[in-house]
Amino acid sequence: MLITYQFKIQPNAEQILQMENWLELLRRHYNYALGQRLDWLNRTRCQLDRCSIVSCPIGEIPDRVDYYSQQSALKETKVLFPDYKEIYSEVQQINLQRRRHCLVEMVGSGSDRKKSRSS
Repeated sequence: MLITYQFKIQPNAEQILQMENWLELLRRHYNYALGQRLDWLNRTRCQLDRCSIVSCPIGEIPDRVDYYSQQSALKETKVLFPDYKEIYSEVQQINLQRRRHCLVEMVGSGSDRKKSRSS
């Protein structure tokens, strides 16, 4: 027999402020990771019927931005932005996994959307 428990947390005012700060930082991180991915897609894609080699020179092709490259950049993020040190690395990795999962699901139905404060 499987027994599960459900608890409702009741944070105090200080804990509420800290959790809201974490959510804001995670939202910014999600949007930045998504922006990196979409920027890479825009720079490496070209419509063949509208782009010629003469008028559109092909520049240096950037490295592919994927989950693993963004995950390895989490250490640099914590060095550059000290606020991210408060958030556990597992939580930031899950945040990146959510972005990757959304992109995989959205391939056939359109582009991924950035997170806003309300969502």
